[in-house]
Amino acid sequence: MIEKEQQLLARVLDLFAQRFDKKAVLRGGMVLRVLGSPRLTNDLDYIFVPYKSKKDIVDEIVTCLRSIEGADLDYSINSKCLRVALTVDQTTIQVEVRVAMDVKTTTTSTRLFSSQFDLPPRMIHVVDTNIALANKMAAWNERRLVRDIYDIWFLLQMSATPDTATLERRLRKSSYSRLVKKEDYFPGRTCSEFYEFLRGWVAGLSEKQIEDELSDYLPPEETSGLALLFRAALARLL
Repeated sequence: MIEKEQQLLARVLDLFAQRFDKKAVLRGGMVLRVLGSPRLTNDLDYIFVPYKSKKDIVDEIVTCLRSIEGADLDYSINSKCLRVALTVDQTTIQVEVRVAMDVKTTTTSTRLFSSQFDLPPRMIHVVDTNIALANKMAAWNERRLVRDIYDIWFLLQMSATPDTATLERRLRKSSYSRLVKKEDYFPGRTCSEFYEFLRGWVAGLSEKQIEDELSDYLPPEETSGLALLFRAALARLL
């Protein structure tokens, strides 16, 4: 089932690259997969530019996804995004699309991911890695998931540095998960204070906690020793 999910993700990634080109900006966990991360994901997150309303892109995206043979779609629009559940041959993935008038991007090749499924490499637009890192740090702050720490570590290994304006803006408007206790909210305001807060949390992580929380996303050989790697990478943040 996992292999079929990844193959369907690769097909949609390839299809969007052909159909939408630079209008479709990839974000989220699939960017890491494209960059070579082994961490699994079962969704595709995009920002479509330049659009003011999510309603402006619904017909295009639904028509595109329905062009896949055997596709069954269930979609809805909420305050944040267009969300599509795509099912093909009893395999389901999720596609989420937000809109913006502008977003800072970089280009990369899908080669490392698409080649696993005999698909040709495509040049795609992805959210700038420094902005992606800042958003991932803010996401960790709001929900405290170990997989966010893994993603932060991976982006740091790619020489990304957090965009401080993005991070501070997100920290000022944090929307915490109900699983995060109020006494555990980040009490500071600056990036440097946040880095210390993040390092303190990671210092308390055990190898077993990392293995348990990442077992659905990474094979066991990929989780061994991550606690030390996380701490070493975060120590370089200033």
